[in-house]
Amino acid sequence: MTQTYKQPGQPKGSIGRLLGWVMSWYNQLDNEWTLNLLEIVNGQKLLEVGFGPGKAIQTAHVRYPECYISGVDHSNTMVEMATKLNSKAISEGKVQLGVGDVSNLTFTDNSFDAAFSINCIYFWPDPVHALEEIRRVLKQGGQLAITVRDKQTKAYQSFSESRLEKLLYDAGFKNVSIHNNGLSSHPLLCVIGFKL
Repeated sequence: MTQTYKQPGQPKGSIGRLLGWVMSWYNQLDNEWTLNLLEIVNGQKLLEVGFGPGKAIQTAHVRYPECYISGVDHSNTMVEMATKLNSKAISEGKVQLGVGDVSNLTFTDNSFDAAFSINCIYFWPDPVHALEEIRRVLKQGGQLAITVRDKQTKAYQSFSESRLEKLLYDAGFKNVSIHNNGLSSHPLLCVIGFKL
């Protein structure tokens, strides 16, 4: 998918901003559903990898105002959009956003209670290494949610339930569970694993 869909993988410029607005609308259900699946407690430290226009971070901050939320995205355009959207939370010191690479996260070991990534794993060149990096920055007992579209099309077939489950286990996660939202109009799949 990375080679075929350049803008979705790393949105840039005016077309990237337009795509960001589309993602804000189209991924709203994905964001809400993923956050509902995580066992987040107010006051925890959260990480989103590939935050796009920043809507999931905004939603998480509204729900859990005492959480500290960090986010990394490798698109400068998305960082700009998400920074503008979350400017109040950033100025309050509750949200920190930056350009970053999932394969080389700059956070120290055992930094976060929970992490999530929504519709991004398709674009990771080495998913197991990326998941290992996320696991590294999670605290013991920390949870990770990876959400993807649950569609039987070429672009999504590589990320079936069994493949995602295997990727998380290969990266060292335990107690991996699979969740489907059951909506034929907007089918989603989420795998959740724990650092135990």
